Amino acid sequence: MSMEKNINKGVSAIPLIISIMTLFLGGFLGTWFVVEENVYYFAYDSSYGFLDGESSYVHYLEELSASGPTGDSDMSYDERNCNCENRYDVFSNIKLLIYLIAFTSLVGTGILFARDVQAVKQLPPSHPVKKLISPIGRFSAHVSTIGLILFLAGYIVFGIPGAIEADYEGTMNECLYDSSMSIVGNSDCFVDTVNDQAELHSSWSLGAAPFILIMGVLIPSIFSASSSFEEMNADPSMSVPLDTAEPEYFFDPEAQILFDVNTGEVVASFIDEERDFFYDEEAMVLFDEESGDILFSPSLDKK
Repeated sequence: MSMEKNINKGVSAIPLIISIMTLFLGGFLGTWFVVEENVYYFAYDSSYGFLDGESSYVHYLEELSASGPTGDSDMSYDERNCNCENRYDVFSNIKLLIYLIAFTSLVGTGILFARDVQAVKQLPPSHPVKKLISPIGRFSAHVSTIGLILFLAGYIVFGIPGAIEADYEGTMNECLYDSSMSIVGNSDCFVDTVNDQAELHSSWSLGAAPFILIMGVLIPSIFSASSSFEEMNADPSMSVPLDTAEPEYFFDPEAQILFDVNTGEVVASFIDEERDFFYDEEAMVLFDEESGDILFSPSLDKK
C-alpha cells in the first residue's frame, strides 16, 4: 500500500512540474509556433524568379523571435513594432490557463500528501478538510485538470492561427494567412510591387512546448483520475468497514483524552485527573508514570 501511495504521489505531481516548467522553458523546448517565409521576386519581363529573402518567426510564450535578411531580433508581443496585438491576447490567455492547470494539479497532489499529516488524520469525518481530501475531492481535482488541458489544446489549435490572421490583416502578407489557416500548413500567393511581382511562400507548424505541456499533463492526469475513481468505487465487499478497521489511537495530553483517529471516538477520558500520563505510540499503551498502572491498551479495550 505504501508503494502504491508513493506512485500515486509521483504521478500526480508530474502535471504540476510540467506546467511550471512550460512557463519558463526557453530554446527549442519553449517554442509554441514557428513560421517560415520566403520571398521570390519576378521582373515583369522575366519568366523566372529569384529568392530575395528568407525569414523565420519563432513564437515563445512571452516574445517573438524574428530572423531575416535584416538580422535577428526579439520583441515582446506588446511592443508597438511587433504588430502582435492579437497574439499578445492569445498568449496571455494561454499563460492564464497554464496557471489554472498548475493550481488544480497542486490541489490533486496536495490531497495525497495531506492525508498523511497527523493533524489532518485527527479531524472528524464531517470536517470540511476531510471532505476535500476524500476520493471525490481528489477525483474532482484531476478531472478539472483534464478538462482545462483539453480546453487549452482546442484554444491553441484555433486561437494562434486566428491571432496571426488578424495581425497580418491589411499588410502585404495578408494573402498568406487567411481564414483557412490551420495549426499546421503552408501557403503561397502573388503580390504586386513597384517594379515587379513577388511570390510569397509561408509554412508553419506547432513548436515543442504545446506537445510537452499537453502530453505531460494529460497522461498523468488520466492515470490519477482513474486511480481516484477506483478509490471512489471500491467494492465494499473487498474493503474493510470503517468500524472494524484497525484502530489508530492518539492521546491528547492537554485535553487528557484518548481517541481513535480513524473514527474520532473517545475511548478513554481522564479529564481533571492529576496524573503523570505517558503514551507509547508504537504499543498504543497509556499508563501512569508515577504508579506504573496501565490505564489503557488495545488488549484491555477488547476485554
